[in-house]
Amino acid sequence: MSIAKTDPMVYFPYSPRLHQERAVSLAAEAFSNNTVGLLQADCGIGKTIAVLSGYLASRAVDPDTHLFALTRTHSQSKVFETELEVLRSIVPNLAATTMVSRVHVCPIRNEMESLGHTGFMRACAGMIKTGQCIHYWNFYKRNTDGKPVVHEDAHRTIEDLLDTGVVTRERAEERADLEGYCPYEIMRWCARRSMVIIGPYSYMFKSRIREALLASLGISLTDIDLLIDEAHNLSGHVLDAETSSLSSDDLRWLRENSQVVMRETGISWIREAIDFLWETMMLHLDTMHNKTERSLDKWDVAPRFVKEEDLDLLHSAGRPGLGDPENASLAETPLDRLIEFLYTALKAARSDGWHVTLHLNRPWSDDTSKSTSTLMIQPLNSAGLTAPILRGAKSAVLMSGTLRPIDYYARLLGVPSALSDDLTSPYPRGTRLVLVDKRLNTRYKERTPDLWREIAARISAALTTMPANKSALIAFPSYKMMSEVLSYSIDTGFREALVETRDALLETVSEAISNGPCAMFCVYGGKFSEGIDLVSAGSSLIDLIIGVGIPFSPPTSYQTALQNWYDSKFGHGTGYYYASVVPSIRQVAQLVGRLRRSPTDSGVVLLLDNRFLQHLLVFGDEIVSDVWPFNDTDELRQAITQFNKMRRE
Repeated sequence: MSIAKTDPMVYFPYSPRLHQERAVSLAAEAFSNNTVGLLQADCGIGKTIAVLSGYLASRAVDPDTHLFALTRTHSQSKVFETELEVLRSIVPNLAATTMVSRVHVCPIRNEMESLGHTGFMRACAGMIKTGQCIHYWNFYKRNTDGKPVVHEDAHRTIEDLLDTGVVTRERAEERADLEGYCPYEIMRWCARRSMVIIGPYSYMFKSRIREALLASLGISLTDIDLLIDEAHNLSGHVLDAETSSLSSDDLRWLRENSQVVMRETGISWIREAIDFLWETMMLHLDTMHNKTERSLDKWDVAPRFVKEEDLDLLHSAGRPGLGDPENASLAETPLDRLIEFLYTALKAARSDGWHVTLHLNRPWSDDTSKSTSTLMIQPLNSAGLTAPILRGAKSAVLMSGTLRPIDYYARLLGVPSALSDDLTSPYPRGTRLVLVDKRLNTRYKERTPDLWREIAARISAALTTMPANKSALIAFPSYKMMSEVLSYSIDTGFREALVETRDALLETVSEAISNGPCAMFCVYGGKFSEGIDLVSAGSSLIDLIIGVGIPFSPPTSYQTALQNWYDSKFGHGTGYYYASVVPSIRQVAQLVGRLRRSPTDSGVVLLLDNRFLQHLLVFGDEIVSDVWPFNDTDELRQAITQFNKMRRE
């Protein structure tokens, strides 16, 4: 009998908060029974430490266990690193390493950037081959067969790092600088000795990277457990990761250098394939007129004369021999992108789950040198990409604070029978007011100067009624809508106004927030709304969040194809809900989650679009008790005043 079945809390290092025991139990059950678990846990529950503790309860006595903790961004790995350090006090031999790509930690990257169009990875491989990279050859030496083996001193460095704590990027870089080693090689060898490996989604959900990584560790998919953080992003990530594109600039370069391309590949049909794709692009551009995109047939991008065995050879060859998984998915040159595009086109030709488009990035003109267009192949079936991995691993737990509705994600990821639990917020009731406008609607046909004026008035009313004790976050679906509303006067209520731009520096924003309350105007899913950690000493720096409109995806042909795909798979009428409603409301839910980050936090959420009332359950059942639908600015002010009075009493 496993430890998990007798006491799943045996490795939990804290006094448990509300719902944490349920989170530990779900993780322990999923890992112990070698199955898939979905955990929706609202902000404040502490799901990371709970799931890691459940994992140890199931696997701590297994010397061959490997857990891949996958995150969307490197910054999200910090939470895992912190909690794993805590768990080392209970399991002293717990080894963990964060993996970062070679290019991000290379100490001589700037020198290699001067090597031109060959790309970083090829430049790196060239410097290693010629002995120019002293950092690599300080770490390795050649054996009698001429193959690189790790120096004895480097082995001692690896042992030391694994003994002293979680091997983070910073620790690897610091030690590499001290010893003159390559930081990436330190992380890679530490990972081979670690129970927990922290890395990006692509390590498991991009096939060539996964195969290369597992081969380098000498294990298979069935040997490992998966822990996927922010799992609401996974479906979109795999669809983006498997998308392949080829620009007119790429094709133009390939045509101009076709003799070099044929000589490098040794494939006779490669020139014909380049001409075929160029002609496809030119033919359809002539019929686009004022349109920016056009749907194509898959055979428009999949030449029938391409020989599959040749393409397989091209796809697997030509990668620098560095031994790290990032090389397995290179697309650094036009030739790389051509091969990847043709390989994807071949897959699309065999399946209905793909969508092909031609995008016009600049206005079309008779002078093709002044126009840029892109051929794009996008997958539709996220379940077909995720389910084989989630089911093929020994076990998997997917967790998020915005994984509602769970049955939606279970179907979207292809694991409808997964274990699941939905844990609501542990924060005290009455600490949040959610105001929803009953009158305003921001759908396209309603957008007039009068609407922008009304929205500006409501924002001013909220900012001036809410005391400026903390900062406020005001989010819009687009920069254009934000600009329209900001063209009218807005009173920020003694807060400094900060307006997000596409080139805004997060450091500047963070400094401004630390200096005093701000009114931050931003876009949903942008740098301000998701890129900054708006927390100090465990508490939120925000006590007012305003969501203007719903960030529905633009009506592209891909969006339509995605809706049709879901209709065909999950039943007529589900497509709009799956492809548009839930992803859009989820962005707002993530914003709302930033309001309370500790039990002492409280504040107001203002949602300016009456369509929110139709979709409240996507936020979760708990939000309903906090909702106050209102009609006008007078009622808005009254509600905020009454809420603040209750907070003080």
